Amino acid sequence: MTQRTENLLGALAVLVTDELYALDTVPALSGATTRAMLNAIGQYPGASIELLRESVALSHPAAVRAVAGLVEAGLVEKLAGVDKRSVSLALSAAGRREAKRLQRARDAMLTRIVGHLSNKEREVFEDLLIKMLWHETRDPAHAMQLCRFCDEGPCLQAGCPIECRDEGLPMPSRSAQ
Repeated sequence: MTQRTENLLGALAVLVTDELYALDTVPALSGATTRAMLNAIGQYPGASIELLRESVALSHPAAVRAVAGLVEAGLVEKLAGVDKRSVSLALSAAGRREAKRLQRARDAMLTRIVGHLSNKEREVFEDLLIKMLWHETRDPAHAMQLCRFCDEGPCLQAGCPIECRDEGLPMPSRSAQ
C-alpha cells in the first residue's frame, strides 16, 4: 500500500514534469525527448547519435529521426565524426539560444518550488535527494537519463550523487552553500 510520503513525492514529480513540459518552445522541441536531446548536445558538444540515444533511452532509428528534426529546425548541426560512418553533433546558434532559454525557465521553476523551504529545510531536503538519487542510479546509461535536463555545473562542482554512483565513488555530502 502506498504511503502518504510516496504519494506526496509522486505529486511533486508530476508538478515538476508537467511544468517542464509545458514550457513554451519551438515546434521541433514539442516533446520531452527532443528537449532532452537538445540539452544533452549542449552538455556534450561533438557527441555522437549513439551517446545521445543512450541519454534519452531511444532506439538508434528513433534517435536518428529526432536528430534529423532538430537539424531541420536549425537547432543542431551535423559535423564530421570520428570515422566516415559517424557524425558528431553541435548546437547551432539558434540551438544554443533555445537551450539557454529552456534552462533558465527550468531553473526559475525549480528555484520557485525549492524557495518555499527555509535554509535548514533545504539542507535536509538536499541530503535526502542525494541519498535517494545515489541509491537509485543503476548504470552509466541510467545516469545520463537522470541528468538529461540538468545544469551540470552546480552538481559536478559539489559532487553529483548520480555521477558518483556511476563512477563507483562514495555518496557525496551536501554542498557548502
